[in-house]
Amino acid sequence: MNRIGRYRIMKELGRGAMGVVYQAIDPNIGRDVAIKTIRLGEVQKPDERERLRERLFREARSAGRLSHPGIVTIYDVDEENDLAYIAMEFVDGPTLDYVLAQDEAISQRQMLSVLGQTAAALDYAHSKGIVHRDIKPANIMIAGDGATKVTDFGIAKVTTNEHLTITGTIVGTPHYMSPEQVQGLEVDGRSDQFSLAVIAYEMLTGEKPYTGEHLTTVVYKIVAEEPALPHRLNATLAGEIENVLRKGMAKKPEGRFGNCQEFAAALDRACAVTPGWKTMRRGGSLSGPTVAEMAAPVAVSLPPPHRTRLAADTTTERAVGKRPGFFAFLMAILVATGLLALLGWQAGPWLGKTTATQPNAEAKKEAKTEQPAPQPPPAPSPAEQPPAPEQPAPQATAPAPTDSAATPPAAASSASQSAPASGKPSPLPPAEPALAKDAGDKTRDGRPAADTARAVQYPITIVSSPGGAMVTLDGHGRDSCIAPCSVNAAPGRHELAVTMPGYQIERREVEIGTGGIELPPVILRAITGTLMVTSEPPGATIVVNGKKLTQVTPAQLSLAPGSYNVTVEKDGKEGSRAVDVHGDAINYMKVTLN
Repeated sequence: MNRIGRYRIMKELGRGAMGVVYQAIDPNIGRDVAIKTIRLGEVQKPDERERLRERLFREARSAGRLSHPGIVTIYDVDEENDLAYIAMEFVDGPTLDYVLAQDEAISQRQMLSVLGQTAAALDYAHSKGIVHRDIKPANIMIAGDGATKVTDFGIAKVTTNEHLTITGTIVGTPHYMSPEQVQGLEVDGRSDQFSLAVIAYEMLTGEKPYTGEHLTTVVYKIVAEEPALPHRLNATLAGEIENVLRKGMAKKPEGRFGNCQEFAAALDRACAVTPGWKTMRRGGSLSGPTVAEMAAPVAVSLPPPHRTRLAADTTTERAVGKRPGFFAFLMAILVATGLLALLGWQAGPWLGKTTATQPNAEAKKEAKTEQPAPQPPPAPSPAEQPPAPEQPAPQATAPAPTDSAATPPAAASSASQSAPASGKPSPLPPAEPALAKDAGDKTRDGRPAADTARAVQYPITIVSSPGGAMVTLDGHGRDSCIAPCSVNAAPGRHELAVTMPGYQIERREVEIGTGGIELPPVILRAITGTLMVTSEPPGATIVVNGKKLTQVTPAQLSLAPGSYNVTVEKDGKEGSRAVDVHGDAINYMKVTLN
C-alpha cells in the first residue's frame, strides 16, 4: 500500500487487532503524520458496521477538539474502501511499552516525569468530558525531547466498546482496565486514574498487578482480588509508596484520588520520603530477592555443643566462646533489669506516699515492727554481669524510712546501681537528647531549634505550563518565585500555591526529606464556567457569539467567564438568549424552539 487518501505511506509503524499504523506524509503541507487504519470491512453485519463507523467518526471529531501538549493531535478522519483511517500527529519516539520491554528498568526520574505529564494530559481531557478508557503503556508515547504524549483518544472509546464485533475476538487486553470498565459500568476520569496507577505499579515492581492464563481470570482479579503488595516484589518500596498505589487502584472510584494529578503528586511525595527506592525492569522481580528471602537468616555452621555445665564457665570469655548468644542473652536481661530498676526508683516516692496515707494505724505499726531491714542483693559473678560502678556500702543497721517501706528492696538496689558514679561509666548508655520542640529549647550544639530548622533547607523545583506563574510556599509572600524556579524549604510537609491571572489556583503538597525534589510540571487550567444547553425539541445546533459549534443539544459547554449570546437552531426554527457565565459554576439554559 503506497497511499491512503491523500497521504503518501512511508513505512509501517505497528499492527493491532483492528488495523495497521503507518508513518506517512501529508503532501499538501509536507507534514509527517501517523495514519491509524481500522478495518470496518471485517464487521459482518451491515448495520453494526455502519454503527461502528458513525461512532468512530463522532469520537474522533470529539477528540480532535483536544489541544494539549501531552495529547497526540488528531488532524483528519475519513474512509476509503471499507477502511477507516485517522491522520494524527507523528511522534518521533517510542511507546512506553517499548521502553519497559528493555533490559534495564526505566529510570526513577523518567518514571515520575511520564506519570506526571500523562496525569496532566488526562485531567485536561476529563475537564472536556472525554475519558480515554484504554490507558496502557502502548498508548503513551515518549518524544525525542522527553515529552510524554497520550494517543488514541476517542478511538479507544469505540474500539474497546466494540471489541466483540471484530471477528468475535477481544481487542487489546484488560490488564490495565478499571473494575467498573470491565464490568461494563459507567466510567469517568477515575477509571483512567486506575489504569495510570496500574502502570506505576508495573514500573515499580516489574510485574502487572492482575495476571492470569485466561481472560476471565484477569477480569475476576481486577474486580475481586487485591494485587500482591509491592514490597513483596520490590523490597525497596516502603509503606508510603504502597499506600499511594493501593489508593490509586481502589476497587471503587470514590476510594481513589480526586484526579490523576493528585495521584501522580502523591506518588512523587511518597518516593521523595522513601530513601533507596528503585524501579524494576519487566520480570525483574522474579530474579530479585523478595522480602522474605532478604529477612531470612543466613545459615551458619555452629560448633558442636559443649557438655560443660554453665556453673563451670567461670569467666565471661569462656561463656562467650562456648555458648554463642549467651552474652547477648545476659546483656538483654541486664538491660531489662536496669529499666525496671529505673522505673521503681522513679515510682518509689509516690508509692511511699500512698502507703503512708493508709488510715489503718495498726497496719502501719505492724509494718514498722515486722518489716525486716532491706538486705543488699548478692553480688553476681563476673561471668554474669559486667563490673558495676562503685557504690557506698549499704548500712544494714540503719532504720528504713517509713515512706519507703513499700519500695521493693531489689528495685531500690537496682536503681542505685544504675546511677552513674564519678569517674566510671554507667552500665546503661545515657538517653539520646531529644531535639528541641519549641523556640525556647536548645539543640545539641546550643543553638535555638528554630535557627537550626532554618539552617537546613532544600530546593523545590517547579515548572508551570504556561510559564510565568507565581509560586508561593506555605502562604508566605517572602517565600515565592516566578516559574520555572526553585524555592527553599526545611524538612517537613509544605504546601505550594501556583497562581496566574485567568487560571485556577493549583496547590501541591510536598514532603521534604533529606534532599531537594523536582515536582512534575504543573498544568494551569483556565478559569471556565459550565453552560448546560438544552432545547425542546433536542438535537438542535448551537451557535455561541456567532460561532457554530459541533455539539448539538443537550450539550455541556466549557466557556471562559463572561457574557454570551447563545442561539440554538433546528428545522428552520431557532431561539436565542443572552447568558452570563461565571467561573467554576454551572449555568443552565433551556430554549423552546417555536
